[in-house]
Amino acid sequence: VGRGVRRAGRFRTFGEGDGRLGYRPVVSIPVSVVDVPTRLEEYGTAAFLVTVSPDGTSKVVHVAVVWDARTATFRCTPGNGTLRNLDGATRATDGPDARAGSGAGSGAGLGPATLIFPGPDVDTHSWLVDITGQVDPDDPESALLVYDSGVLHRPAPAAPGEQAHC
Repeated sequence: VGRGVRRAGRFRTFGEGDGRLGYRPVVSIPVSVVDVPTRLEEYGTAAFLVTVSPDGTSKVVHVAVVWDARTATFRCTPGNGTLRNLDGATRATDGPDARAGSGAGSGAGLGPATLIFPGPDVDTHSWLVDITGQVDPDDPESALLVYDSGVLHRPAPAAPGEQAHC
């Protein structure tokens, strides 16, 4: 139960709709870093970038990304608020033992963030990518987003409460 096969950009669960007791659709499917180019062909290069400010306020922006397979890094040009969130992430999480001048707490900003690539239609999994982001030291208007992990996450149910097993 819950095993499936991936075909033509969709995930179909074996036994789908067959009424088996205990059946639950597969919630997420891991995406390896080597699969990123294929996923970009399928999902496109437009994604939502989610960051969190040092005070805990979340920010969601829509960005176009470029993939660099050599460094396993996405590059994008979000607005100033997102860049501030990435730049301030390290300062906010350092704690009292951070050493001055060590890079930690200096605005190096290696902050956790997430890219969300919606499925191209309602029956397709969304692609969620956990990343570590920072302001590009060579271009302060760009962000570098290092791939940490990714999953294809099942489509949302048609009505609240249906398939509530996330």
